[in-house]
Order: sequence, then structure tokens, then C-alpha cells
Amino acid sequence: MVNQQKTLGVMIISPPFGNQYADHMCRTISRALDKGYRVEIFLYGDSVHAQMNAQRPKTFYPVGKVLKELIDRGAVVYSCEICSIARGYISGELKDGKKDYSSTKVIEGVQFTTIFGFAEMLNRADKVVCFGGS
Repeated sequence: MVNQQKTLGVMIISPPFGNQYADHMCRTISRALDKGYRVEIFLYGDSVHAQMNAQRPKTFYPVGKVLKELIDRGAVVYSCEICSIARGYISGELKDGKKDYSSTKVIEGVQFTTIFGFAEMLNRADKVVCFGGS
């Protein structure tokens, strides 16, 4: 019998500070990685602020730092490119005919995609959970 790794798809739509959705997301993902899940995360809307490099919150859970640690443990983090462009994290410029999303504002390892990339993530996922809301 082949042991096939399960994939957990995670979407977050709330900003990383001001509520506890991002905290709960990070802790859930950490536990899933501990249990051997492959984890893919999609940052959408104001949750793209979690990808900001060098955040130093004094009284909040350090979402950016923990997100980088999760990437280092194998989690795949996708960020909505349109949401990231709108919030100033990437410029969306073309370089040599390809999109160039290099930015010192973003945690290393974050990948940019469209909502179509999110749909592909959903197709790969065995389970999906969404954090946040209005």
C-alpha cells in the first residue's frame, strides 16, 4: 500500500492584525505540517499584508515571521498578484516579456498567482479551510 501525502489547501482573506484569523491559520498549518500534510496557502484581499518582510509587531502575533518559518518547513504560499499590486507589494512590471515580481517588501518564498492559480490549488487539495471574513 502506497502512503500518499494529503494536501491541505488554506485561504485567508482577513488582514494579519486586528483579529486572530491569521494566528489560527498559522497554528493550524503548523499542526498539519507536523502530521505530514502538504500545505498550500492562498493570501487574498487584505491578507496579503501577512507577506510583508521585516514586520515587527510588538503586541500582535508575528504572522510574517511565522509564515516564513512555515515556508521553510515546506508550506507553499501563494499571494494574489492583483491584491499585491493594489497594496504596493509588487509592481507587476514586465521584464524581458515575463512578469517580474521581485520585491524586498515580500517574504522570501512567496509566489504570486491569479485567482486561477487558487482554483488549481483547490483541485490539488484533499481538504480546504478558509480563515477570515467580514
